[in-house]
Amino acid sequence: MTFADLVAPLDSAVFQSSYWGVQPVHIPAPPGGRDALLDWARFAELLGVGAHWTASNLKLILNSRPIVPDFYLDGDATMPIEARRVDPARVDVFLGMGASLVANDIERIAPEIRDWTQMLGEQFAALTNANVYCSFKGVQAFATHFDVHDVFAVQCEGEKVWRVYQNRADAPLVAPHGGEEVQRQIDAARGPLLAEVRMRPGDVLYLPRGCYHDALAQDGASLHVTFAVAPLTGMTLLRVLETEARRDPQFRAYLEDARVDAGQPLGAQLHALATRLGELAASPLVRDAVIDAQRARIRPIHAFTLPQRPALESYARTQRPARIDWRDSGMVLLTQSGAHPLGTFGAVAEYALSRPALSAQELRARFAHVPVAEHQALIALLVRERLFERYTPEM
Repeated sequence: MTFADLVAPLDSAVFQSSYWGVQPVHIPAPPGGRDALLDWARFAELLGVGAHWTASNLKLILNSRPIVPDFYLDGDATMPIEARRVDPARVDVFLGMGASLVANDIERIAPEIRDWTQMLGEQFAALTNANVYCSFKGVQAFATHFDVHDVFAVQCEGEKVWRVYQNRADAPLVAPHGGEEVQRQIDAARGPLLAEVRMRPGDVLYLPRGCYHDALAQDGASLHVTFAVAPLTGMTLLRVLETEARRDPQFRAYLEDARVDAGQPLGAQLHALATRLGELAASPLVRDAVIDAQRARIRPIHAFTLPQRPALESYARTQRPARIDWRDSGMVLLTQSGAHPLGTFGAVAEYALSRPALSAQELRARFAHVPVAEHQALIALLVRERLFERYTPEM
């Protein structure tokens, strides 16, 4: 599965330029249909993985109201809720009443769906997850709402009508929730109907974050999967700046007392700090940290090689001195031979220097988002500077 497959027959370049983050689009299944993502039999099989389902990842909704988990969890109600599991028979009772079922994070137990979340994460440098929605004719699970991430909805079984409204929340970070008054405010904010889309098996609906929408199953039962796609926002810069500012004595110093001199010394100090923040924000050091954070949104899928044991490439730390230095130009490794730029793999080097011994495989597992070529370049540098040397650990 590629991104081009997901949005076909719409050209993927057209999607990127005209729709991503801009406007919703309904993509009917291509001629001949789209490869089936999930059917009723497979969904029933996944629901049977009893150890996976808890109150945190399986929800029941009836008449737009969530059902209290106590009504569908097994075990004693006095037990911690995280220790209790979903009782399939109790869930079935609510399904018989017409409740909608939402199965969150299903990619954790469904490799075929995990492949889709992985693909979308790599496409958009985003956190991704997949939720399955099972609903029945004429029963609306959720009132009008918007999501704080982009959504790709894939219809799997049955049909569902989605209503998309004209207005859109402006780059929301949180979604409003509450009672009837909050819902009235949402209904007032959504604006007139923009489009009504009937989703059939194989159809895809893309909704940028903030799009007001609701949906209703048609002609029997409906099954669809929504993929949430959440790239980093500009708020990431603030978190990175806080980390880097802590290393700067200007930000660790006490603020001037603003109760005297009309706050003039404080004003000058704040101006100096703001200037320094601007320098940091524009620095390669912060750029590299943001790139690393984007990479970390996607964790590669690891495949076991059993019964073969992985061959570990082990290294032991020597006594030669070295340290990491954080400069506006980027992280550098200081050794007896000089300063060595680290770029985006500075955090890997920092961890390596803290260890008396390690293996190349341990580094790759702990920092799986860092490209293999950068791991190899770092180890080559550490060995070349004689900070680490190969060894064979005793078993």
